[in-house]
Amino acid sequence: MGLRRVGLRGRALVVWVLVGGWSLGLAMSAGAQQIAITFDDLPAHGPLPGGETRIEVASKVIRALQRAHVPPTYGFVNGIAVEQHPETVAVLAAWRAAGFPLGNHTWSHMNLNQHSLQEFEQDTEKNEGLLESQMQGVDWHWFRFPYLADGDNMEKQMGVRVFFAEHGYRIAAVTMSFADYEWNEPYARCEAKHDRKAIAGLERSYLLAADEDIGYRREMSEKLFGRDIPYVLLMHIGAFDARMLPRLLRLYQSRGFTFVTLGAAEEDSFYKYDVDPKLLSGPDTLEGAMAEKHLALPGRKDYGAELEKACR
Repeated sequence: MGLRRVGLRGRALVVWVLVGGWSLGLAMSAGAQQIAITFDDLPAHGPLPGGETRIEVASKVIRALQRAHVPPTYGFVNGIAVEQHPETVAVLAAWRAAGFPLGNHTWSHMNLNQHSLQEFEQDTEKNEGLLESQMQGVDWHWFRFPYLADGDNMEKQMGVRVFFAEHGYRIAAVTMSFADYEWNEPYARCEAKHDRKAIAGLERSYLLAADEDIGYRREMSEKLFGRDIPYVLLMHIGAFDARMLPRLLRLYQSRGFTFVTLGAAEEDSFYKYDVDPKLLSGPDTLEGAMAEKHLALPGRKDYGAELEKACR
């Protein structure tokens, strides 16, 4: 990816960017936008290509974040992976050694919609000892819902907020996501077949999906608020994510984004329900806010079927 040309069109900044051989004209406001990057499923997510290890994946992610001068980045932990594969605790140690914080993603990546509130609370608490040992006195009370599932009925939704309030948690929202996790399994299949042409196609579609998602999120934010909120990006610590992260970060920079911490992003009033669980629940996604106002969602491409077929 390379920056081709920059120009002003009215009050918009137009940037022509080369992404995987595609020339894209990107219109954005002249002011820099903010994005907080977060990673789920530490220490292990998705299949590994042959010969690659979890610590190698994590090291690539950490180096890319550091080289792009991304501020301390939250990684959300499922402790069951450490129990099943004790060597992966090295991923958490490397994350902490880089100065990055850890948060709670439940012990077993439990879906609240499919379990009782009591089971979910117990699974969340089971993860806390590992977080306490890794964070060593630094606050780790940020929580990310697995599957972004916050309860399939009002009793669960309100009950889990009471639990978070009592335990001092803030919720790590997601306001930018292009389903990055969908590329990790096809990449492992294509690597196993040494299919370089297919991998190049995965690289192109990954960046195009991320680029399209930027427009999708910004269009909703503009319709809702007449401005850009600071966005919280959901990523996963997968092998293809690690491969693509340097190019992905350059894409966000070329689109005028500056990187901020999760805490800084969620100081925006949009996230009030997430940072204060004592409040009654309200929309914490852009899609939810659009639905509340009966606004139609923008269109965008779904890459799922295409990725499912790759290297079969």
